[in-house]
Amino acid sequence: MIGRRALALAGLLPFAPFRPRAEAPWRPDRPVRFIVGFGAGGPSDTVSRLVAAGMAASLGQPVVVENRAGASGNIGMQAVLQAPADGHTLGFAGIHLATNPALLPSLGYDPRADVQMVGRFVALPILVLASAQSGIGSIAGLLARARERPVVCSTAGVGTSSHLGPTLLFRTLGGAFEAVQYRSGADAFAALLAGDTEAMFDPPAPYHAPAAAQGRVRLLGVMQNERSTALPEVPSFGELGLPEAAQMRSWNGACVRAGTPAPAVAALHAAILAALGGAELRQRLSALGMEPAPSESPAAAQAHYLSEVERWGRLLRQG
Repeated sequence: MIGRRALALAGLLPFAPFRPRAEAPWRPDRPVRFIVGFGAGGPSDTVSRLVAAGMAASLGQPVVVENRAGASGNIGMQAVLQAPADGHTLGFAGIHLATNPALLPSLGYDPRADVQMVGRFVALPILVLASAQSGIGSIAGLLARARERPVVCSTAGVGTSSHLGPTLLFRTLGGAFEAVQYRSGADAFAALLAGDTEAMFDPPAPYHAPAAAQGRVRLLGVMQNERSTALPEVPSFGELGLPEAAQMRSWNGACVRAGTPAPAVAALHAAILAALGGAELRQRLSALGMEPAPSESPAAAQAHYLSEVERWGRLLRQG
């Protein structure tokens, strides 16, 4: 039998141009691992689990959070980079991913060549807290103490926002601090409650408000120009007259190992957008003090990440 295309070529039928069949979008064929380099219960873990649940609905596979805490998130990042670059392993990304290259001599990878951002989730204000036992009741009091002697600060590891916050503040305005590292933000906060440390710089977490209501910690300020909508009672650095050079916001997102196929990265990014588009998830994030701030594209997320590597690396290399 003579096919339709052969007849068309013979001039017996109108010629219809050949159109290749469009490829189906990438979808995972098994559960996706989401490796979080911090302990369970902290802000990083909380936002990761919320977004992972939303992503699973779009991807048609579970997105399973796996905590690999330690080394300022670098243990988790190493696990991501050792996994196949096939889209089935995500890594938690944040400021630590931008600061670790300047802080860890044994980083073990090239941040510019080995990491591909998928997308951001949220932007987070940095809340400055003081233990009730410290006697510090304001940002002015914190600065005065730091100029007298080093303030003992809880941190979730070198290069995290809990370490970067005091570094930025005291390097900009004068003063010193002693960082005491814990495995997670929750552990660091527990030390603050116990009075083992005096202050902490922390993204919003569900355990802050109850402790403040009980008078166990004081909420001194947020490191941004305007008040946070989630923390309207806490003064901003802007209204306290502190310069923009002393202000910062943190961010959370997801990355994969470089070399992951572009269709997989695009599908994962689309799943993030779908998750953050849900009204219920946005409300839950807002209640935690987290502002949804999705990237327009993986390329935009990558550009932001590389700019953060440059910005914080420059600060940390100052000493």
